[in-house]
Amino acid sequence: MKKNIFILSVLLILGGVLGYFYQMSQRPFALDYGKAVINLPVTHHKSLEDKAYPLGEKYLAEDMAAELNRQGMQTEIYAIEDTYANKNFKEGIDIYMRAYPELQLNSYHGAIDRDRVAVLYETIPYKIEEVKNADIVFTGSLKKDREYRKLGINSHFMPQFTRFDKFYPAFSEKHKTKLLFVGNLYPDAKTRKTVDLALKNGLELDIYGIGWERILPQDKLYLHKGEQISGDELKYYYSSADIVFNDTREDMIEAGFISNRIFDVTAAKGFLISDYMAEIEEIYGDAIVMYKNEAEFRALVTYYLNHPLERKRKAYEAYLITKRRFGSEQAISEMIKVMKAYVRDKKKGERDA
Repeated sequence: MKKNIFILSVLLILGGVLGYFYQMSQRPFALDYGKAVINLPVTHHKSLEDKAYPLGEKYLAEDMAAELNRQGMQTEIYAIEDTYANKNFKEGIDIYMRAYPELQLNSYHGAIDRDRVAVLYETIPYKIEEVKNADIVFTGSLKKDREYRKLGINSHFMPQFTRFDKFYPAFSEKHKTKLLFVGNLYPDAKTRKTVDLALKNGLELDIYGIGWERILPQDKLYLHKGEQISGDELKYYYSSADIVFNDTREDMIEAGFISNRIFDVTAAKGFLISDYMAEIEEIYGDAIVMYKNEAEFRALVTYYLNHPLERKRKAYEAYLITKRRFGSEQAISEMIKVMKAYVRDKKKGERDA
């Protein structure tokens, strides 16, 4: 009996190995480079399927997939359970987004999955070793893009774009408020810059996001209006607030990554006050008002609350820049162009070899 089980086990292993090598020999011909998968290697199925789960990478992946599909590239989203599993979709392009800094692309893509094109969409800083192992890098940081290009990396600047069918001017009296902040409290953070400065200066702002009940004083809990605003509703809040605040994690400022909130709010023609980032200034000039310290924060809030026409003018200037440069249609069109050129060169190289 034990002998039969041993023989059966050996046959199964041998069959698996032979099947694997047969599959690998067929893969260059079986893969479809008109198909893509967006991999979210730190996101679970239950989070993707929960419509009420306020996960930034989920929304970004859904927006990217929707536009890729609309422009003719059949695209699916894979959670952590799918990322390194057998893939029957036969996609030729793997896009990795919002993952751990250690994706292990060298061992996985370089050795096992080398026929697929590995695309890294960098919206948080990755280790340079991982960036070098990707075939194509799209980064949301102008600073990183310049650094990567100097290193000979196939890098392209692509910020966290916005969707104009989702974010557009939509003023609503029902959603009108003076000061608005939409953002989660980071698990390892005691507060966020905007909320901290607002409370220190006696400002009352509407706060939406996860985690705030953990740190707000008891007498300020009423400022926390909810854990999330649905993606379809955000435009009403952004369009109707006198001031929408943006703030950025220190590691993101250092790396030069612009928050997608910048593009979403400006697409809805909302007026923004943000913490200072040179990259925002490079793109928007003074159309987005920014502060460098508490005194500037206090002065800017006071001034713009009392100057609605100035708010309107700057919001319109920022809106025009976003409409011209940062819609999903423009971003994904450029992305597809870059990926197709890479595939074309890859196939030519294989023919010439």
